[in-house]
Amino acid sequence: MESKVNKKSYRKLPRFVWGILLCFLMVYSSPYVLGRGEEKFIRVAILKNVNNFVISVRGKYTIIDPKTQEVLSHGRRLSRSRVILRDGGIHIGLSFYARKELRLLLQKDATLERTGKKKRYRGAIDISVNKKGQLLVINAVELEAYIRGVLYHEVSHRWPLEAIKAQAVAARTYALYQAEVNKEGPYDVTSDIYSQVYGGRSAERYRTNMAAERTKGQVLLYNGKILPAYFHASCGGHTENVKELWKHDLAPLRGQKCVYCQLTPHYAWKKNFQSKSVQDKLNKHGYTLELIKEIRILSRAKSGRIKDLQITTRDGKTVTLAGKTFRHIIGPNELKSNFYDIEMNGYYFDVHGHGWGHGVGMCQWGAYAMSQQRKNYKEILTYYYPGVKITSWK
Repeated sequence: MESKVNKKSYRKLPRFVWGILLCFLMVYSSPYVLGRGEEKFIRVAILKNVNNFVISVRGKYTIIDPKTQEVLSHGRRLSRSRVILRDGGIHIGLSFYARKELRLLLQKDATLERTGKKKRYRGAIDISVNKKGQLLVINAVELEAYIRGVLYHEVSHRWPLEAIKAQAVAARTYALYQAEVNKEGPYDVTSDIYSQVYGGRSAERYRTNMAAERTKGQVLLYNGKILPAYFHASCGGHTENVKELWKHDLAPLRGQKCVYCQLTPHYAWKKNFQSKSVQDKLNKHGYTLELIKEIRILSRAKSGRIKDLQITTRDGKTVTLAGKTFRHIIGPNELKSNFYDIEMNGYYFDVHGHGWGHGVGMCQWGAYAMSQQRKNYKEILTYYYPGVKITSWK
């Protein structure tokens, strides 16, 4: 049960509250700095632009003002409570906090419910009001716990352990890179496909936890700096040069032929599209096109992926756009990669493609095939990120 704490009772806090506070205040009183020998925390945006959600806490908890560190309340557990923004503050169940930011410090974990889905999280839960006047929820979690919450969603826990270990090092490296890039922002990563899919404590499994533990603290460096260790499901035979998509030009990410993913899922695929549905999607993104007559590929990158294509409508209008823009508009799960050929068939067209994902960095299904051939995780990583150094920050 929750109880409010006034200034006088603040001094009489139970020992467990002081223990939790000391642990987290040390973390939150300083920025998220990447450095050897330091405990690293990752700030994960787990809910964005929501009006409400349900939270429950297993074990003891403390709610504080993250700016002043003032203790607002604490309890032995928190039963299911709806969190809403109202009356100029945040309601958690029957309790009202006249603030735009709250931090829940957890001894065990919290469960968040939204649209019928439940997920458990370790660490701390930050609740704040964003610029749109909606709720932003961030899970601040120790790096290794974050990795344990990522692996199950990025690769199968039934894969060979060496492939999972390679994914653990890549995911850890990517998280630290994003934490450095976004250190001035409200969060480091999101919990979806636009960063790394993160499921919190709910996503932990025995074998993925084992892979995280056996590679604990290991990261990829290039020229002494953390590498932006991108990865994807399947490259379709050739990884992509990172500069085709992002503002990097790094030797380990310039793309190379991959001989390992040819017999794996998603290496080759076919998709049929209705010209009218593609026209509608383009027009929703600001194009003014009539029915499509032809889509012609103008140029390709060295990897074979499309750089530019031209669309011609039945009234003779033409428009040129980048292949990556076209894929974004159609949808990354509809157009699995940017590595394909087009066959026009009247009011329909077929796409014959290879791979799934952006193609930069490690090919996950290629890593799987390499591990099946008894390659260890370091061999996998140096194959897909040539020239990197695998080292530990601890």
